[in-house]
Amino acid sequence: MRIWDILPGLFGAFNWREETCYSPALKQLLGMGKRRLCLVVIDGMGQQLLSARRGHIPFMRPYLSQLPEVLGQALKTCVPSTTVAALTSLHTGLSPAKTGMLGYQCWDEDAGRVLNLITFEGFKRPAQSWCDYPTFFTYATEAGLQSRALVPPDFVGSTLSEITLRDADFKVSTELSKRASDALQAFKQGVDYVYLYWSGLDHWGHNLGWSHPRWIQELESIDRFLSDLYSCLPSDVALVVTADHGMVNVSADTTVDIAESGLASQVEAVSGEPRALHIRLREEYLEAQTKGNHTRSAPRTSVTAKWQEYVGKRGQVVSDYRPVYGDILLPERIGDFTIFAKGNYQFVDTRFHNPSVLQMVGVHGALTPQEMEIPLIIA
Repeated sequence: MRIWDILPGLFGAFNWREETCYSPALKQLLGMGKRRLCLVVIDGMGQQLLSARRGHIPFMRPYLSQLPEVLGQALKTCVPSTTVAALTSLHTGLSPAKTGMLGYQCWDEDAGRVLNLITFEGFKRPAQSWCDYPTFFTYATEAGLQSRALVPPDFVGSTLSEITLRDADFKVSTELSKRASDALQAFKQGVDYVYLYWSGLDHWGHNLGWSHPRWIQELESIDRFLSDLYSCLPSDVALVVTADHGMVNVSADTTVDIAESGLASQVEAVSGEPRALHIRLREEYLEAQTKGNHTRSAPRTSVTAKWQEYVGKRGQVVSDYRPVYGDILLPERIGDFTIFAKGNYQFVDTRFHNPSVLQMVGVHGALTPQEMEIPLIIA
């Protein structure tokens, strides 16, 4: 089960939309009498991070093994394990290979530059020209349901929200407690589906690391919030809690700067993120013809071999994307190959990266269980 299966499964379990193969398991966990949904997404709250800090989460702790016991495996996010890709997959029910949301940064072929998919800075085209898929807010409206998205103010009107939260009815706030009261008010008004998003844990993880006392303090606050919210919800509302990704901590000692390597001259541009870095090569390092999951010529085998030698045990060089992503519909948005970091490494290129990227302690994007495994709590 992947993050893009959550809403199809839940909508199927509620008989709001045609059932999927996962809805019987979810219906079993939902139990009887649940007719409405409160979906809470805590950015950066990976399953393995919760397990490592289980003593701090009395409310969530009993639920950590809930889904793995039913399905026989942990729920996983998407590849890459990063917010823009994961939230789009969550709300559309589609993988990044289909949505084209292939990283925090992607190559914009039309503009001939790297595009930041969080800010969409300099993007002059309609949001639907980048990703044009209905969301489960769209499907809720089509089914005659009322839905609401409880989000921060900067989500309203952003290009990313026009993609991930298409057709949502927004209610904005800056405090987690206010989002709880807004959720309860929405259900009093007869709303069927409430989506509540919180980014505080991810914020502290990026800035201080997921093992820092301030991150743990935030996690404890979230656990209390969920307990209080659950106790106040109407009896016909199911509380479902998940996340978009986990993270690992990195340091200066585990940061690899490609600009300092002997391969730096091969690089035309980088995108993706430091744990899943897309490398766009100069033309002379490509094959004469396309092959594999590429729209332009693939990198020469001898070139990727040299890159893997350079990366060594610190990461994995992937040039055939199909085994990792599936068939990418818009492969021009991704690099000629991707370096997926292993362990606590990250790969940057200081010729291209903003210095703020190098200041992050907690990062994500790669294929490790710490980044890929996410919780699905059904209370």
